[in-house]
Amino acid sequence: MQDALPLEIADLELDSQALHELEPGIWRVPAPVPFGARVVNLYLLGAPVAAAQGSQGWCLVDCPLDTPPAEAALRDALDRIGASPASISAIILTHVHPDHLGAAGRWQRLSGAPVYMLAAEKRDMAPLWGDAANTAFLDVARVCVTHGMPADEAQALVTRAVQLRRLLDLPDHPTLLAHGQRIHLAGAAYRALWTPGHADGHLCLLRDDGVLVAGDAVLPALRPTVGWYPWSRPDPLADQLASLAALGDLPVRLVLPGHGRPFTDLRGRASVLAGSYAREIVTVARLLAEAPDGLTAYALAQALYPERMRNPGSRLVALAESVAFLAHLRILSRAERQTGADGVITYHRGDEGALVSGAVASGTSGSDEPSPTSQGVWPQD
Repeated sequence: MQDALPLEIADLELDSQALHELEPGIWRVPAPVPFGARVVNLYLLGAPVAAAQGSQGWCLVDCPLDTPPAEAALRDALDRIGASPASISAIILTHVHPDHLGAAGRWQRLSGAPVYMLAAEKRDMAPLWGDAANTAFLDVARVCVTHGMPADEAQALVTRAVQLRRLLDLPDHPTLLAHGQRIHLAGAAYRALWTPGHADGHLCLLRDDGVLVAGDAVLPALRPTVGWYPWSRPDPLADQLASLAALGDLPVRLVLPGHGRPFTDLRGRASVLAGSYAREIVTVARLLAEAPDGLTAYALAQALYPERMRNPGSRLVALAESVAFLAHLRILSRAERQTGADGVITYHRGDEGALVSGAVASGTSGSDEPSPTSQGVWPQD
Protein backbone atom coordinates (compact mmCIF):
# COMPACT_ATOMS: atom_id res chain seq x y z
CA MET A 1 0.00 0.00 0.00
CA GLN A 2 1.28 3.48 -0.82
CA ASP A 3 2.10 5.39 2.35
CA ALA A 4 2.59 9.15 2.68
CA LEU A 5 3.78 11.45 5.43
CA PRO A 6 1.44 14.22 6.66
CA LEU A 7 3.50 16.85 4.83
CA GLU A 8 3.35 14.83 1.62
CA ILE A 9 -0.39 14.40 2.01
CA ALA A 10 -0.74 18.17 2.44
CA ASP A 11 1.22 18.69 -0.78
CA LEU A 12 -1.02 16.19 -2.60
CA GLU A 13 -4.10 17.97 -1.30
CA LEU A 14 -2.86 21.17 -2.93
CA ASP A 15 -3.40 19.37 -6.21
CA SER A 16 -6.93 19.53 -7.58
CA GLN A 17 -8.98 16.53 -6.51
CA ALA A 18 -11.68 17.30 -9.04
CA LEU A 19 -12.56 15.07 -11.96
CA HIS A 20 -10.40 16.10 -14.90
CA GLU A 21 -10.36 15.24 -18.60
CA LEU A 22 -6.68 15.08 -19.53
CA GLU A 23 -7.43 14.65 -23.23
CA PRO A 24 -10.21 13.01 -25.26
CA GLY A 25 -10.72 9.53 -23.89
CA ILE A 26 -8.72 9.99 -20.66
CA TRP A 27 -10.48 11.00 -17.44
CA ARG A 28 -8.69 11.12 -14.09
CA VAL A 29 -11.08 10.26 -11.23
CA PRO A 30 -9.61 11.02 -7.77
CA ALA A 31 -11.31 8.87 -5.13
CA PRO A 32 -10.84 9.17 -1.35
CA VAL A 33 -9.25 6.44 0.78
CA PRO A 34 -9.10 6.64 4.60
CA PHE A 35 -5.44 5.64 4.84
CA GLY A 36 -2.11 5.94 3.06
CA ALA A 37 -1.98 8.72 0.50
CA ARG A 38 -5.66 9.64 1.19
CA VAL A 39 -6.57 9.85 -2.50
CA VAL A 40 -6.15 7.30 -5.27
CA ASN A 41 -6.41 8.02 -8.98
CA LEU A 42 -8.91 5.93 -10.90
CA TYR A 43 -9.06 6.38 -14.66
CA LEU A 44 -11.74 6.03 -17.31
CA LEU A 45 -10.06 5.34 -20.64
CA GLY A 46 -11.46 5.12 -24.13
CA ALA A 47 -10.33 5.46 -27.72
CA PRO A 48 -9.83 9.18 -28.50
CA VAL A 49 -11.92 9.26 -31.69
CA ALA A 50 -14.79 7.29 -30.20
CA ALA A 51 -14.65 9.41 -27.05
CA ALA A 52 -15.03 12.57 -29.09
CA GLN A 53 -18.06 11.05 -30.79
CA GLY A 54 -19.56 9.80 -27.52
CA SER A 55 -20.02 6.28 -28.93
CA GLN A 56 -17.96 3.84 -26.90
CA GLY A 57 -17.48 1.83 -23.76
CA TRP A 58 -14.93 2.73 -21.12
CA CYS A 59 -12.04 0.93 -19.47
CA LEU A 60 -11.92 1.50 -15.70
CA VAL A 61 -8.44 1.43 -14.17
CA ASP A 62 -8.60 0.35 -10.51
CA CYS A 63 -11.72 0.54 -8.39
CA PRO A 64 -13.04 2.72 -5.55
CA LEU A 65 -13.40 1.37 -2.05
CA ASP A 66 -16.82 0.22 -0.87
CA THR A 67 -17.53 3.53 0.90
CA PRO A 68 -20.15 6.12 -0.04
CA PRO A 69 -17.60 8.91 -0.81
CA ALA A 70 -15.43 6.66 -2.98
CA GLU A 71 -18.37 5.19 -4.89
CA ALA A 72 -19.80 8.68 -5.38
CA ALA A 73 -16.54 9.84 -6.96
CA LEU A 74 -16.81 7.24 -9.72
CA ARG A 75 -20.57 7.56 -10.19
CA ASP A 76 -20.25 11.35 -10.48
CA ALA A 77 -17.53 10.87 -13.09
CA LEU A 78 -19.71 8.54 -15.12
CA ASP A 79 -22.59 10.98 -14.93
CA ARG A 80 -20.31 13.81 -16.05
CA ILE A 81 -19.27 11.99 -19.21
CA GLY A 82 -22.79 10.78 -19.94
CA ALA A 83 -22.10 7.16 -19.07
CA SER A 84 -23.28 4.57 -16.54
CA PRO A 85 -21.76 1.49 -14.88
CA ALA A 86 -23.04 -0.51 -17.85
CA SER A 87 -20.79 1.66 -20.08
CA ILE A 88 -17.70 0.09 -18.48
CA SER A 89 -16.51 -2.63 -20.85
CA ALA A 90 -13.29 -3.60 -19.05
CA ILE A 91 -11.78 -3.25 -15.56
CA ILE A 92 -8.03 -3.24 -14.99
CA LEU A 93 -6.46 -3.85 -11.59
CA THR A 94 -2.87 -2.59 -11.49
CA HIS A 95 -2.36 -4.45 -8.19
CA VAL A 96 -4.39 -5.65 -5.21
CA HIS A 97 -3.36 -3.22 -2.51
CA PRO A 98 -6.66 -2.13 -0.92
CA ASP A 99 -6.64 1.41 -2.32
CA HIS A 100 -6.49 0.00 -5.88
CA LEU A 101 -8.45 -3.24 -5.51
CA GLY A 102 -11.37 -1.48 -3.82
CA ALA A 103 -14.83 -2.89 -4.53
CA ALA A 104 -13.80 -4.46 -7.83
CA GLY A 105 -16.32 -7.25 -7.43
CA ARG A 106 -19.18 -4.77 -7.02
CA TRP A 107 -18.19 -2.86 -10.17
CA GLN A 108 -17.73 -6.13 -12.03
CA ARG A 109 -21.33 -7.05 -11.21
CA LEU A 110 -22.69 -3.58 -11.99
CA SER A 111 -20.95 -3.39 -15.36
CA GLY A 112 -20.77 -7.00 -16.45
CA ALA A 113 -17.20 -6.23 -17.54
CA PRO A 114 -14.25 -8.61 -17.31
CA VAL A 115 -11.58 -7.82 -14.71
CA TYR A 116 -7.96 -8.04 -15.90
CA MET A 117 -4.86 -8.50 -13.73
CA LEU A 118 -1.54 -10.36 -13.56
CA ALA A 119 -1.28 -13.87 -12.13
CA ALA A 120 0.89 -12.92 -9.14
CA GLU A 121 -1.76 -10.49 -7.89
CA LYS A 122 -4.53 -13.05 -8.27
CA ARG A 123 -2.34 -15.45 -6.27
CA ASP A 124 -2.16 -12.97 -3.38
CA MET A 125 -5.68 -11.54 -3.55
CA ALA A 126 -7.74 -14.32 -1.95
CA PRO A 127 -5.27 -15.29 0.82
CA LEU A 128 -4.96 -11.64 1.85
CA TRP A 129 -8.47 -10.31 1.43
CA GLY A 130 -10.72 -13.36 1.26
CA ASP A 131 -9.47 -15.73 3.97
CA ALA A 132 -11.66 -15.62 7.06
CA ALA A 133 -8.98 -17.55 8.97
CA ASN A 134 -6.54 -14.64 8.46
CA THR A 135 -3.65 -17.02 7.86
CA ALA A 136 -1.59 -14.53 5.85
CA PHE A 137 -2.10 -11.71 8.34
CA LEU A 138 -1.18 -13.97 11.27
CA ASP A 139 1.99 -14.88 9.38
CA VAL A 140 2.68 -11.16 9.03
CA ALA A 141 2.28 -10.68 12.78
CA ARG A 142 4.72 -13.50 13.52
CA VAL A 143 7.25 -12.11 11.06
CA CYS A 144 6.90 -8.61 12.54
CA VAL A 145 7.76 -10.03 15.96
CA THR A 146 10.79 -11.88 14.61
CA HIS A 147 11.98 -8.54 13.19
CA GLY A 148 11.77 -6.87 16.60
CA MET A 149 8.25 -5.46 16.78
CA PRO A 150 6.48 -5.87 20.13
CA ALA A 151 3.85 -8.61 19.96
CA ASP A 152 0.93 -6.38 20.99
CA GLU A 153 1.85 -3.85 18.31
CA ALA A 154 2.05 -6.61 15.69
CA GLN A 155 -1.37 -7.89 16.67
CA ALA A 156 -2.84 -4.39 16.40
CA LEU A 157 -1.50 -4.14 12.84
CA VAL A 158 -3.20 -7.43 11.96
CA THR A 159 -6.48 -6.20 13.42
CA ARG A 160 -6.23 -3.05 11.34
CA ALA A 161 -5.53 -5.05 8.17
CA VAL A 162 -8.50 -7.34 8.79
CA GLN A 163 -10.75 -4.31 9.23
CA LEU A 164 -9.85 -3.18 5.71
CA ARG A 165 -11.79 -6.15 4.33
CA ARG A 166 -15.04 -4.33 5.05
CA LEU A 167 -14.07 -1.80 2.36
CA LEU A 168 -13.30 -4.39 -0.33
CA ASP A 169 -15.24 -6.62 -2.70
CA LEU A 170 -13.20 -9.20 -4.58
CA PRO A 171 -13.83 -9.87 -8.28
CA ASP A 172 -14.85 -13.30 -9.52
CA HIS A 173 -12.78 -15.21 -12.09
CA PRO A 174 -10.45 -12.40 -13.22
CA THR A 175 -8.89 -12.68 -16.65
CA LEU A 176 -5.12 -13.06 -16.36
CA LEU A 177 -2.74 -11.08 -18.55
CA ALA A 178 0.85 -12.01 -19.37
CA HIS A 179 3.87 -9.74 -19.66
CA GLY A 180 4.09 -8.40 -23.20
CA GLN A 181 0.55 -9.44 -24.11
CA ARG A 182 -1.33 -7.09 -26.43
CA ILE A 183 -4.95 -6.43 -25.60
CA HIS A 184 -7.72 -4.18 -26.94
CA LEU A 185 -9.69 -2.34 -24.29
CA ALA A 186 -12.53 0.08 -24.99
CA GLY A 187 -11.38 0.67 -28.55
CA ALA A 188 -7.65 1.13 -27.91
CA ALA A 189 -4.67 -1.24 -28.05
CA TYR A 190 -2.39 -1.76 -25.05
CA ARG A 191 0.62 -3.87 -24.06
CA ALA A 192 0.67 -5.43 -20.59
CA LEU A 193 3.88 -4.90 -18.64
CA TRP A 194 4.87 -6.78 -15.50
CA THR A 195 6.54 -4.25 -13.19
CA PRO A 196 7.28 -5.90 -9.81
CA GLY A 197 8.62 -3.96 -6.84
CA HIS A 198 5.80 -2.02 -5.22
CA ALA A 199 3.78 -5.25 -5.60
CA ASP A 200 4.93 -8.62 -6.90
CA GLY A 201 2.37 -8.68 -9.70
CA HIS A 202 2.17 -4.97 -10.43
CA LEU A 203 0.73 -4.27 -13.88
CA CYS A 204 1.39 -1.30 -16.14
CA LEU A 205 -0.30 -0.82 -19.51
CA LEU A 206 1.30 0.96 -22.45
CA ARG A 207 -1.17 2.26 -25.02
CA ASP A 208 -0.05 2.34 -28.62
CA ASP A 209 -0.09 6.15 -28.65
CA GLY A 210 2.38 6.41 -25.74
CA VAL A 211 0.01 6.68 -22.77
CA LEU A 212 1.26 4.65 -19.80
CA VAL A 213 -1.07 3.41 -17.08
CA ALA A 214 1.55 3.39 -14.32
CA GLY A 215 -0.29 2.46 -11.14
CA ASP A 216 2.15 2.83 -8.25
CA ALA A 217 5.24 1.69 -10.15
CA VAL A 218 6.30 5.31 -10.65
CA LEU A 219 4.73 8.32 -8.92
CA PRO A 220 5.32 12.06 -9.46
CA ALA A 221 5.40 13.34 -5.88
CA LEU A 222 5.84 10.26 -3.70
CA ARG A 223 8.44 7.52 -3.66
CA PRO A 224 6.60 4.24 -4.25
CA THR A 225 6.77 2.13 -1.12
CA VAL A 226 8.67 -1.13 -1.55
CA GLY A 227 8.18 -3.59 1.28
CA TRP A 228 9.03 -7.22 1.96
CA TYR A 229 6.24 -9.49 3.26
CA PRO A 230 6.13 -13.25 3.88
CA TRP A 231 4.67 -13.84 0.40
CA SER A 232 7.04 -11.43 -1.41
CA ARG A 233 9.64 -12.19 -4.03
CA PRO A 234 13.14 -12.43 -2.55
CA ASP A 235 14.33 -8.90 -3.38
CA PRO A 236 11.48 -6.42 -4.01
CA LEU A 237 13.87 -3.46 -4.03
CA ALA A 238 15.93 -4.96 -6.86
CA ASP A 239 12.66 -5.63 -8.68
CA GLN A 240 11.61 -2.00 -8.26
CA LEU A 241 14.95 -0.70 -9.55
CA ALA A 242 14.75 -3.03 -12.54
CA SER A 243 11.18 -1.97 -13.29
CA LEU A 244 12.12 1.71 -13.16
CA ALA A 245 15.03 1.14 -15.53
CA ALA A 246 12.84 -0.73 -17.99
CA LEU A 247 10.00 1.80 -17.79
CA GLY A 248 12.39 4.68 -18.36
CA ASP A 249 13.34 3.26 -21.75
CA LEU A 250 9.78 3.09 -23.05
CA PRO A 251 8.34 5.52 -25.65
CA VAL A 252 5.91 7.25 -23.28
CA ARG A 253 4.36 10.69 -23.76
CA LEU A 254 1.93 10.72 -20.80
CA VAL A 255 2.10 8.87 -17.48
CA LEU A 256 -1.08 8.12 -15.53
CA PRO A 257 0.06 7.45 -11.92
CA GLY A 258 -1.94 5.92 -9.11
CA HIS A 259 -1.41 9.00 -6.92
CA GLY A 260 -0.65 12.61 -7.84
CA ARG A 261 -0.74 14.51 -11.10
CA PRO A 262 -0.24 12.82 -14.47
CA PHE A 263 3.13 13.81 -15.94
CA THR A 264 5.24 13.53 -19.07
CA ASP A 265 8.95 13.02 -18.19
CA LEU A 266 8.95 9.33 -17.33
CA ARG A 267 12.67 8.83 -17.91
CA GLY A 268 13.58 11.76 -15.67
CA ARG A 269 11.23 10.73 -12.86
CA ALA A 270 12.37 7.10 -13.00
CA SER A 271 15.96 8.30 -12.66
CA VAL A 272 15.11 10.50 -9.67
CA LEU A 273 13.33 7.66 -7.93
CA ALA A 274 16.18 5.22 -8.58
CA GLY A 275 18.56 7.75 -7.06
CA SER A 276 16.33 8.05 -4.00
CA TYR A 277 16.35 4.30 -3.43
CA ALA A 278 20.13 4.20 -3.99
CA ARG A 279 20.73 6.87 -1.35
CA GLU A 280 18.61 4.96 1.13
CA ILE A 281 20.56 1.77 0.41
CA VAL A 282 23.73 3.66 1.33
CA THR A 283 22.07 5.08 4.46
CA VAL A 284 21.01 1.63 5.64
CA ALA A 285 24.50 0.25 5.00
CA ARG A 286 25.96 3.12 7.05
CA LEU A 287 23.55 2.53 9.94
CA LEU A 288 24.55 -1.14 9.98
CA ALA A 289 28.22 -0.18 9.98
CA GLU A 290 27.61 2.10 12.98
CA ALA A 291 25.82 -0.62 14.97
CA PRO A 292 28.40 -3.08 16.33
CA ASP A 293 25.68 -5.18 17.94
CA GLY A 294 23.57 -5.15 14.80
CA LEU A 295 20.05 -3.86 14.18
CA THR A 296 16.63 -5.41 14.01
CA ALA A 297 14.44 -4.25 11.15
CA TYR A 298 12.19 -2.63 13.76
CA ALA A 299 15.10 -0.59 15.15
CA LEU A 300 16.11 0.35 11.62
CA ALA A 301 12.55 1.51 10.86
CA GLN A 302 12.63 3.71 13.96
CA ALA A 303 15.90 5.28 12.76
CA LEU A 304 14.84 5.68 9.12
CA TYR A 305 11.18 6.59 9.50
CA PRO A 306 10.57 8.08 12.98
CA GLU A 307 7.50 10.05 11.91
CA ARG A 308 5.91 7.08 10.20
CA MET A 309 6.61 4.84 13.18
CA ARG A 310 4.67 7.25 15.39
CA ASN A 311 1.63 6.72 13.16
CA PRO A 312 -0.07 3.34 13.79
CA GLY A 313 -1.36 3.31 10.23
CA SER A 314 2.15 3.56 8.78
CA ARG A 315 4.16 1.20 11.00
CA LEU A 316 3.64 -1.97 9.01
CA VAL A 317 4.73 -0.33 5.76
CA ALA A 318 7.74 1.27 7.49
CA LEU A 319 8.83 -2.08 8.90
CA ALA A 320 8.24 -3.87 5.58
CA GLU A 321 10.35 -1.27 3.77
CA SER A 322 13.15 -1.68 6.30
CA VAL A 323 13.13 -5.46 5.79
CA ALA A 324 13.21 -4.93 2.01
CA PHE A 325 16.33 -2.76 2.24
CA LEU A 326 18.03 -5.24 4.58
CA ALA A 327 17.11 -8.16 2.31
CA HIS A 328 18.58 -6.28 -0.65
CA LEU A 329 21.85 -5.62 1.21
CA ARG A 330 22.00 -9.24 2.32
CA ILE A 331 21.70 -10.44 -1.29
CA LEU A 332 24.53 -8.03 -2.16
CA SER A 333 26.58 -9.55 0.71
CA ARG A 334 26.55 -6.19 2.48
CA ALA A 335 24.50 -7.48 5.42
CA GLU A 336 24.40 -10.68 7.43
CA ARG A 337 21.41 -12.04 9.29
CA GLN A 338 21.49 -13.79 12.64
CA THR A 339 18.60 -15.33 14.59
CA GLY A 340 18.87 -15.16 18.35
CA ALA A 341 17.74 -17.72 20.90
CA ASP A 342 14.53 -15.69 21.30
CA GLY A 343 13.83 -16.01 17.57
CA VAL A 344 14.49 -12.32 16.87
CA ILE A 345 16.43 -11.57 13.68
CA THR A 346 19.33 -9.12 13.84
CA TYR A 347 21.22 -7.76 10.85
CA HIS A 348 24.92 -6.97 10.93
CA ARG A 349 27.37 -5.34 8.59
CA GLY A 350 28.41 -7.71 5.82
CA ASP A 351 31.55 -8.13 3.77
CA GLU A 352 33.27 -5.10 2.34
CA GLY A 353 32.77 -4.44 -1.34
CA ALA A 354 31.32 -2.06 -3.84
CA LEU A 355 27.80 -1.05 -2.96
CA VAL A 356 25.58 -1.52 -5.97
CA SER A 357 23.34 1.51 -6.27
CA GLY A 358 21.98 1.15 -9.78
CA ALA A 359 19.31 -1.11 -11.20
CA VAL A 360 19.98 -4.64 -9.94
CA ALA A 361 18.13 -7.69 -11.10
CA SER A 362 16.97 -10.08 -8.41
CA GLY A 363 19.15 -13.14 -8.23
CA THR A 364 16.22 -15.50 -7.74
CA SER A 365 12.65 -15.47 -8.85
CA GLY A 366 9.51 -16.33 -6.95
CA SER A 367 7.33 -16.02 -10.04
CA ASP A 368 6.84 -17.65 -13.40
CA GLU A 369 7.03 -14.21 -15.02
CA PRO A 370 10.32 -13.21 -16.71
CA SER A 371 12.52 -10.69 -14.96
CA PRO A 372 11.99 -7.16 -16.35
CA THR A 373 15.74 -6.99 -17.04
CA SER A 374 16.15 -10.51 -18.44
CA GLN A 375 16.31 -9.01 -21.94
CA GLY A 376 17.51 -5.55 -21.00
CA VAL A 377 14.78 -3.30 -22.38
CA TRP A 378 11.46 -5.04 -22.94
CA PRO A 379 11.22 -6.20 -26.57
CA GLN A 380 9.05 -4.13 -28.86
CA ASP A 381 6.38 -5.73 -31.04
